[in-house]
Amino acid sequence: CLKWQKKKFGDSLHLVRGSPDPFFVEFLAKGVCKGTGLLKLCEAEKIDPKSIVAFGDGDNDMEFLQYAGMGCAMKNARQVTKDKADVVLEWSNDEDGVGRQLERLTKEGSL
Repeated sequence: CLKWQKKKFGDSLHLVRGSPDPFFVEFLAKGVCKGTGLLKLCEAEKIDPKSIVAFGDGDNDMEFLQYAGMGCAMKNARQVTKDKADVVLEWSNDEDGVGRQLERLTKEGSL
């Protein structure tokens, strides 16, 4: 968390680090994140969030991974993101981790 933003914005913003390398910082309104977006979409489409598989590698994916039924952190994710996931994949983004996990889940009959 950046010290200057606290001084300038107080608690009106939610700051989150993005992808692991190179990283970026997102400045969001309080209560806004990928996780709340997922919940709103599920509500609008009448989908149980527990039926969702989510993939992420950055700090900005943590709530997204937590709110989904199966949160999958990529191998290249930061440890704080891996700690929030249900599954840590053996593959990175560059190793087609999302596709490989979806193939695995399909073969298992989990999708």
